[in-house]
Amino acid sequence: MLMKSAASVSAIVCLYVSCIFLDLLVLDVAQTQAQATTAPNEVYRLEVDGVIPDELWSLNFLIRLDLRYNLLSGPLSSSISNLTAIKQLNFALNRFSGQLPKELGMLPELVGLSIGSNNFSGSVPPELGNLSNLEELYMGTLRLSGSLPSELGNLSKLKTLFMDSSGVSGEIPSSFANLKNLEKVVASDVELTGRIPDFIGNWSNLHTLRFQGNSFEGPIPSSFSSLTNLTELRISDLSNGSSSSLAFLLNMKTLTYLELRNNKISDSIPSNIGDYQNLQYLDLSFNNISGQIPSSLFNLGSLTYLFLGNNNLNGTLPEEKGTTLLNM
Repeated sequence: MLMKSAASVSAIVCLYVSCIFLDLLVLDVAQTQAQATTAPNEVYRLEVDGVIPDELWSLNFLIRLDLRYNLLSGPLSSSISNLTAIKQLNFALNRFSGQLPKELGMLPELVGLSIGSNNFSGSVPPELGNLSNLEELYMGTLRLSGSLPSELGNLSKLKTLFMDSSGVSGEIPSSFANLKNLEKVVASDVELTGRIPDFIGNWSNLHTLRFQGNSFEGPIPSSFSSLTNLTELRISDLSNGSSSSLAFLLNMKTLTYLELRNNKISDSIPSNIGDYQNLQYLDLSFNNISGQIPSSLFNLGSLTYLFLGNNNLNGTLPEEKGTTLLNM
């Protein structure tokens, strides 16, 4: 049952969708169109209970459909392919189950797809690789299984890839080397294996990268030195493989959040660490880092959290530290 729609939704869409869901209203569509104050082909926000009525999939004029924060359940209908004009599709934070329909790959205008925080299972449909206009893909906190399909490497316009706790596993496909427009990749708490690919160093637009709670092997690729736009880098718990160096950090002076915990790093803290004036959070703990701690580290104006424990560092801590440094 339709409960509420956002005020910004046009009158015609609000009434038309209400008529479909409630099956109670008879509308003068022409009159409603004349009164509409926003485009009649956009639904910004709908709130419903239970299972989506089949009639929804006949609304092939929809451009945006937002069904977050509802109690929707059951599988997604294969009739979703009828939404041929859709650009933004959000099913997050519901109780959907079953496999993701391959028909999701038949939405040629789709720019943003969010399916996270549901009970979807099965593998990621290779057909998603057909979404040539897709810029945002959110599929975190799911019950998926299997590896990432190589076809996702066809999403050349993709800017955001979010798959935290999604259930996917295996190595990152080599086809992902084509995803050079990526700006944000969040892939923690999934069983990604093998080495972190060198080609990630070619994702030059990247500003956020999180690889935590994975099963990656070391080392951290030296190609990461090209990621000079990074503001957030989180990599932890690399197993086996060679020890990592910190040399790749040399020109990452835009970093605000750096966590490289438990990565078998055998190196010293970069002597130019005092140049990282935006750094707010630094965790290099549980490695094999040796040498002295540069005194300039303690005077960074933005640094609030500093964790260097369980290393082979020597020397003494300064008597004075920056006023922002609260945890050390």
